[in-house]
Amino acid sequence: MSGVVANAQEKAPTPQVEVGFNYGFTRVNLGNTAPAFTQNGGSGYVEYNINKVVGLVADLGAYHNGDINSFQIDNTTFTYLFGPRFNWRMSKVTLYTQTLVGGARTSASYTPTSGTTPVTGHQNGFATALGGGMDIALSHLISVKPIQLEYLMTQDPNPFTQVNHIQNDLRYSAGIVLKFGAK
Repeated sequence: MSGVVANAQEKAPTPQVEVGFNYGFTRVNLGNTAPAFTQNGGSGYVEYNINKVVGLVADLGAYHNGDINSFQIDNTTFTYLFGPRFNWRMSKVTLYTQTLVGGARTSASYTPTSGTTPVTGHQNGFATALGGGMDIALSHLISVKPIQLEYLMTQDPNPFTQVNHIQNDLRYSAGIVLKFGAK
């Protein structure tokens, strides 16, 4: 009887390193009179787990939209974010929250009329992502991430006007997680 109880309480080992690959959908709110738009892309991250609860994350992502509200603006955002992740590990499910800070590089080009030279610009600025998600273990080596939802704030100068503004965005991600080592 005590063996059954002990087995039921046994948790999966905490991986030393987790590597994730995500599809990402971002709803971009420019924070001024311009209408909001969406970007699609993806991200990859590495998490080094200090212990069962705390991990350190490095997240790199790229998101693109080629047509913003009927204007041919080729817009790409690259994010590079780092910070702690706090995990609640159960036998098959891991819930987590994270606070990441770093930067975003926004590149854009606009062609006013066909046959004219495009106007291009790019800027680097501060970025932060606050949110969390859920991983579901398929085995000790692989998990699926059905949801990661974050508030993504970027503070970039507009690539064309150089006016600094804050974007309050929403980022949804889903993907796969590979686990290496054990703690």
